[in-house]
Amino acid sequence: MSPMCSQRFPNAASQVRSARSFVAGLLGDGHPCRDDAVLLTSELAGNVVRHAVELDFLVSVAFAPGRVLVAVEDGGSAKIPTLLEPGADETSGRGLLLVNSIAAKWGFQRDSSGTLV
Repeated sequence: MSPMCSQRFPNAASQVRSARSFVAGLLGDGHPCRDDAVLLTSELAGNVVRHAVELDFLVSVAFAPGRVLVAVEDGGSAKIPTLLEPGADETSGRGLLLVNSIAAKWGFQRDSSGTLV
C-alpha cells in the first residue's frame, strides 16, 4: 500500500459530501476503485454523523494500483458497528450491508479514543 493521506472533518451532515470529495480527489478520475471508495466513504461518514459522539472524524486513504484502503475514525458511540437486516419498509440500517457487499473486506477497531472502520 502507498502512503496514507488523511483529512479531518467536523461531525456534521454537510461534511459527508466533503469527505466524498476528498477521497475522489485523491484517487482521481482514472482509478478503478474510485466510485466504490467514494460510495463507501459516504456510507461510513454518514454513520459517523448518525451515531458518533460530537467530535470531528478522520478520513484516511491509502491507495495502490487496483486497490484502496479507506478508513474512517470517529470519537466512538454507544453502538458497535453491526450488520443489520432491516425490513423492506425501513429507511435506514443498510450502510454496513453495502460496505460488506462492495468492499473486499472490512472491519473495525474500538478503544477509549473512538472507533475506526
